[in-house]
Amino acid sequence: MELATGKSMEALIKTYIEILKSLNAQSFALMEDKYSGVFLPVPSEEYWHSPVKIMLVGRETAGWNTGNHKNKIARVLGLMPNITVEHVVEEAVTRYKEHQDKCTPNTKSRSRFMQYYFLLARKLELPPKAIVYANLFAWDYDRKSPLLRSENELQEIASVSLRLLATQIGHLKPDFVIFACGSRTDHFIKCLSNEYLGGSKTLSVTPKKIWKFEAGDATCFRIAHPRATYEHQEFRAEVIEQIKQAAVRLSCHRKQNCESEGA
Repeated sequence: MELATGKSMEALIKTYIEILKSLNAQSFALMEDKYSGVFLPVPSEEYWHSPVKIMLVGRETAGWNTGNHKNKIARVLGLMPNITVEHVVEEAVTRYKEHQDKCTPNTKSRSRFMQYYFLLARKLELPPKAIVYANLFAWDYDRKSPLLRSENELQEIASVSLRLLATQIGHLKPDFVIFACGSRTDHFIKCLSNEYLGGSKTLSVTPKKIWKFEAGDATCFRIAHPRATYEHQEFRAEVIEQIKQAAVRLSCHRKQNCESEGA
């Protein structure tokens, strides 16, 4: 298992580097560069050993890796002295691991998103590190959504971000993906599914509240961002309950398969 996961990690990081090298500098107004550091999730050992594999996807980062003044898209574009894409990826992966190491069952957070992350872990009786925290957009702009940027910039950020997310889903092979990023992002989620995950199949919809669908061999849910409260709490709770029930069935199914193979 350790050897397999090690090779998977190497392949994931290699793909991260290849995708980021495809960023087109001409799409950006570099004189107004207020982008965050790039957000690159990596799975923990707890994820690989978890009986149910879950990704929780937010909309964008919130000033990720900006306190150290590394919030420049120019760094990823290779336009800063002595900074390569390989260096940026290594830095981003290290930053993510450090963030994960702080996520314990007793961790407190003022972030509504992280509160839902910890609630999900508690309800499913999983260590928080067993759930991969990802983002639809790999950057924010000045601590805000890149949805507010010019068309050229948004298209480039969205295109590369979706490729990064598709790579994560492809390597991690989650059973469930929760897109906690609101209905404004449905267009991008459909692009992700149709262009990189082989399409999607809608299972149920409550307009602007919850969209349940299948994509990339996973059962997926799109719900409101956890900071949205009015008429949304029940749907977030429903997602947890559905995953909890499905996880029991999934565990039984996998156990039966193992017993059949061992017979």
